[in-house]
Amino acid sequence: MADYQSFDGHGVDVAVNRADSLDKECLAYIADHPGCRVLDLGSGAGGQSVRMAGAGAHVTAIDQFDFSDTFAEFQKGNLRFILGDMANLEELLNGQKFDVAICQRTIHYLRYDTAVASLSALRSLVSGKLYISVTGTGSLVGDAYSATDTPLEDRFAELSALGKEMFQINELVCLYNEEEFKEMLTQAGWQVDSCRMTAFGNIQAICSMT
Repeated sequence: MADYQSFDGHGVDVAVNRADSLDKECLAYIADHPGCRVLDLGSGAGGQSVRMAGAGAHVTAIDQFDFSDTFAEFQKGNLRFILGDMANLEELLNGQKFDVAICQRTIHYLRYDTAVASLSALRSLVSGKLYISVTGTGSLVGDAYSATDTPLEDRFAELSALGKEMFQINELVCLYNEEEFKEMLTQAGWQVDSCRMTAFGNIQAICSMT
């Protein structure tokens, strides 16, 4: 697809069009661990899910927008979709275990305390790596965000009207700088193995169990 798409006011679905650097690192891990079980949180229309399934992983994708019909078209036996909110992981997955989780451009749609709780719950479901990214306050999206200086516990706000139009993000978000993002991951019980800011001002991290 040539054009980037947006679904349900949650920004453009980058993964449908391309794999970014974090996606590629996750795919490299899967190549070294054929048959691993991967949880794709905030999967969108399945761009990365399909790539991971094609690389040999058994993928469970979760999104609060209903992509059931889209995933049904992929016809891959090692790929399934669950409609739901990642704030309810334990209920949605009913004790299922995974080797890897990936959560790209999703966690900022949760309040800070809900994000910490969800990532804490994720630790009991994932035995290996977590590949995760968030929109940074230093990004162009952050330029349209007025809550940068609000304490994390209270930081949950809309973009400006121009920001909504430009980035197709109509939901409340909690954006982070790099240190705040690492703090959230650590508070949730993850060990941050690497963390970096992209050229676009977004923040990517690879975590493991503590």
